[in-house]
Amino acid sequence: MNDLKYMDAFEHDFAKRKADFQRKLVALRAVLKEQSLDALVLSYGVNFSWLTNGARNLIFTGSEVGVASLYVDATRVVVLTNNIEGHRFLNEEFRGLEGEITSLEDQWYEERSAVEKAKFLAKSEKVAEDASSPVLEARLGEVRTPLSQYEMDIFRQLGHECGEVIGEVARSILPGMTEWQIAGVLTGKLQARAIEPVVLLVAADERVNTSRHALPTTKRVKNKVMLVVCGRRAGLILNVTRMIYITTTPNATVPEDLLRRHEAATYVEAAVIARTRTAGIKGKDMFKTLQEAYAEKGYADEWKLHHQGGCTGYQSREWVANPSVERVTGTNQAYTWNPSITGTKSEDTILCYNDAAGKAVIELISVSPDWPMIKHTIGDFVFEKPAILHIAL
Repeated sequence: MNDLKYMDAFEHDFAKRKADFQRKLVALRAVLKEQSLDALVLSYGVNFSWLTNGARNLIFTGSEVGVASLYVDATRVVVLTNNIEGHRFLNEEFRGLEGEITSLEDQWYEERSAVEKAKFLAKSEKVAEDASSPVLEARLGEVRTPLSQYEMDIFRQLGHECGEVIGEVARSILPGMTEWQIAGVLTGKLQARAIEPVVLLVAADERVNTSRHALPTTKRVKNKVMLVVCGRRAGLILNVTRMIYITTTPNATVPEDLLRRHEAATYVEAAVIARTRTAGIKGKDMFKTLQEAYAEKGYADEWKLHHQGGCTGYQSREWVANPSVERVTGTNQAYTWNPSITGTKSEDTILCYNDAAGKAVIELISVSPDWPMIKHTIGDFVFEKPAILHIAL
């Protein structure tokens, strides 16, 4: 293979990638039997990346369905694509998976749909596609969420780097910078590390109070800034928020009301993280824990103003806690809870797994080095969350 002609998108341990691919195939083939299918088709980018540990089928990143699909039956995995894309998938996106995936290519100007190709390969009508079968996609969502040790290692490294980048950019913000300028710096530093920012929010001053999803604008920074990054590598998405307050006069401090609100938001997050240690709790019951923590801190209605997060992984949220969600917590899973109280938000990504003794472990993976922290004690659970960074100029 000519390495100048075909290149990697990011570093992979090829042996671990192949082993993880084969593990997932076993799970997918169990779904085939369970749903009485002869074949299934993965067209959503999230499922394409999940099975292959990061292969990208999205050219237009705003789409959910990509330029290629994966066909899976009892004996084969075939990438369904066209002559524009086929060689790139086999030589770049599927590195380490040589011999595991073959290709069926149409000419781009007479390309059949993924389902048509799948039925041709299966010689059967008993074919389902994730993008057109809500039942199949719901089941795949359950299969996706438990992470292998390899996936958790990838997540740890991604969290380490996203935490570094957002912390570095936070410390570089100056009054007068626009939200777009800050977003540009964040994007450049993330992409330089082979991290794709799938969500990037920047809010300055009043917009932190008014916009929970603050897409960048031309507004210039005075004092307060909220940075939000959802960064993707190898298909996994790391979510993190940081709050910054800048003062420019001697002895100025962060407003007391903002400090109280942020302390409360971090407490709510610590409370729900403490309960995340227990497997098998329904999302609707996790939501009750969030509501109770808000009320305990005197902000009983703030949960109504924004969703509270939930399980993460190959989607920014695999499921979001609400009063009716039936999905349950589990080990070897990633979570991002994101409580907000008007003017601030607390959000990090954690891994939840059992140690060698079978004890539940919560690992904060989106750490920003040398960031000030707030400690909370919830029963026997002690956890630190990022405070507001005060920059005194």
